Amino acid sequence: MYNHELTVIEMKCAVFDLFSSKIDELSMEEMLHECKRMFMSHFEIMNADILLYDNNRFIPLIEGKIMGNGSKSRTTKDYPIVNISLLAHTGDINEDSLIIRDNRLNPLAALIFTATDKWHSFAESPYLKDVKKVLGTFVGQVVKVHQLSDNESMYRRLFEVTEHFNSTMDSDVIIEEMMRAVLKSFSGYEVQLLLSQEYNDKTKGYRLFDYVNERASAVDAFLSGDLTIEKNAEDLNGILMNAAIGGRQGTYGVLQIVAVNGTDFTATQKNFIKLITNVAGSALENANLYEQSYRLVSDLQLVDETSKELNSNLDIEDMYDYLDVQFRNAFSPDEMAFVTIQGEAVDSIALTSNTSFFKQEEGLKVVENILSRLQNGEDSIFDVNSKSDEEISGFTSLVALPITNNVNMIGFVILLHKDDSFSFDNFKLLRSLIGHSSLAISNVMLRDQLQDLVNKDNLTKLFTRTYFDQYVASSIENGESGIFLLMDIDDFKLVNDTFGHYIGDIVLQQMASFISLKLDGIGFASRWGGEEIAIFLPNVSFESGVEFAQLLVKEIPAITEPSVTVSIGMGEWLPNEGTSFNELFQSIDKALYQAKGNGKNQFIIHGVASANGLC
Repeated sequence: MYNHELTVIEMKCAVFDLFSSKIDELSMEEMLHECKRMFMSHFEIMNADILLYDNNRFIPLIEGKIMGNGSKSRTTKDYPIVNISLLAHTGDINEDSLIIRDNRLNPLAALIFTATDKWHSFAESPYLKDVKKVLGTFVGQVVKVHQLSDNESMYRRLFEVTEHFNSTMDSDVIIEEMMRAVLKSFSGYEVQLLLSQEYNDKTKGYRLFDYVNERASAVDAFLSGDLTIEKNAEDLNGILMNAAIGGRQGTYGVLQIVAVNGTDFTATQKNFIKLITNVAGSALENANLYEQSYRLVSDLQLVDETSKELNSNLDIEDMYDYLDVQFRNAFSPDEMAFVTIQGEAVDSIALTSNTSFFKQEEGLKVVENILSRLQNGEDSIFDVNSKSDEEISGFTSLVALPITNNVNMIGFVILLHKDDSFSFDNFKLLRSLIGHSSLAISNVMLRDQLQDLVNKDNLTKLFTRTYFDQYVASSIENGESGIFLLMDIDDFKLVNDTFGHYIGDIVLQQMASFISLKLDGIGFASRWGGEEIAIFLPNVSFESGVEFAQLLVKEIPAITEPSVTVSIGMGEWLPNEGTSFNELFQSIDKALYQAKGNGKNQFIIHGVASANGLC
C-alpha cells in the first residue's frame, strides 16, 4: 500500500525547499525541470515532459536544448501540442497527463508522462487535488517571479535606450541603440532591420525596404503601423513578427524577428517590441527632422554665399573656377566638367572646367551622350546605379543639369561618382545652385557680348582703336616689351572701285579672320583706320616679330579673294629706351609709308635701315 498523505507532505516540503533555495539561481525553465524531476521521483516515473502554457498553447520544454549563442530555448519535441483538448490519453494505456492550474483554474503548465502503478493509485485518491494545488502554487509563483524579472530587465533596457534616444539627434546612434537592446532581449532569435531610406555608412546591419517584393506581412505592418505575425510560411523555419518603426509623420522601417518552430512570442515580448519601435520611430523622426533642418540651413547658406559671389562682378572664367571649388566641396564628385555651348552651333562644345577623365576619349563620349539627351528634351539627368550604361563604365552615379539663359541651353554641368553617393537631396541642392548660377552666367555673357560690341569693330571683329590704345598703354605701364605692326592694304581703293564696297568688306573680313587665327594666344589686332590694321605682340622677341610680318606679307595674297597685298611698318618697344608710345607709332607709320613708297607688298622695320624686308 502507498501512503498518499505522506507523499503529499513530502512534495510540499520539496516544492517549498526548491522555491526558497533556487528561485534566485535558476531560470524559469530550470525551475520547471526541477519540479518535473521531483514529481517523477515521488511517483517512480521514468519518462516525462513538462509543458509551459503561453499564448493559448502548451509549449514543451526540452531539457538541455542549447541555442547557438549559449542561451537555453523553449522548443518542441516531434509533436507540438497546441490545444488543451489534445492533452488526453492518446491510446497508450501507460501514458497520462496532468494539467497544472492556478487558483482560478487558468492553465499554467502540463506534465505528460508514462504512468506507473503508484501514479494510478494516487490519481484515484482524494489527495490528487492537493498535489494539483501544490504544483499550481509553485508553477504560478515561479512564472510570476521570472515574468517580473523579465519585465524588469526589458523595461530597464527600454528606459536605458530611451535615455540614449533623448540625448542624441544622430539617427545612426538611434538605430544602433535600438538594435543592441532588441538583440539583447531576443538572444537566440533571428533579427533583421528593414529601413525605408538609406542612412550614413556608419549604419550597418540593415537593408532597404522593398515595397514591391517584400513579404505581405511586412508590407502590412509598414502600411498599418501595427504588429503583424506570420506563421506556417513555407520558407520560414519559424514564426515571423513584424513591427513598424514609425513616428507621427510616417513609417521609417520594419523590425523583423523570427522565432524557431514550435515557439511563440509572449505578450510581454510583443509589448516590449511595440514600445521600443514606437520610441525609436519617434526618435528617428526627430533626428531626421533635425538633420533635414540642419542640412536645409547649410544648403541655403551655400546657395546664398554662392549667389553673392557670382554677382560680385566676376568674369566668366572666375565664375566657373568658383563653381568648380564649391561643387567639389559640396558633392565630392570623382569626376566633374562644366561644358559650354559656343555660339549658335550647338554641336560646338568646350570643356570650361574639367577633371582628367573628360580629357580622354571615353570622357568626351560621356559629354556627347549627355548633350544629346539634354537636346532631346530631358530637362535634367539623375542616374544612380547606372552600371549598365556603357557610356559611363566604372561609375555608378551620374548627375547632369543644363545651364540656360531662360530660353536656350548655354552649357551644362556633369558630376560622376564611382559610388552611389548622390542623393536626391544632393540633386535638389545642385539644381538650386545651377538655377542661381545660370542667371549670373547669362548676365556675364550678356555683359561680355555688350562689351564686345563696344570693344570690337562690327565688320572685322577686331578690337577698336580705343581699346587697342588702352591695352597697349596698360602693357607699357607694366613694363612689358613688344612688337608693333601697322599694316595697310595696297590699292584698296582700286578693289572697291572695281568690285564694289561689299567685296571690299569681305576682303577685310578674310584678312581679319586670318590674323585673329594666327594671333591666338600671342597678341591681338585692331582696326586702326579704314583699311589699316594695327597689331601688338607683347613680350615677343624681335626675330619672332620679323617672322610674323613675313608670314602676313606672304600669306595674305593667298587667303583673300580677290587677292590683295599688304605693306607693313614694324617697330620694337623696349621699356628702358625712353621713347614714348606716340613717338614709336609715328615712326612705325613712317616705315609703313616707306614700304608703300618702295613698291608695296613688303614690310619695313623702323630703325633698321638695312632690313627693309622686301618680298
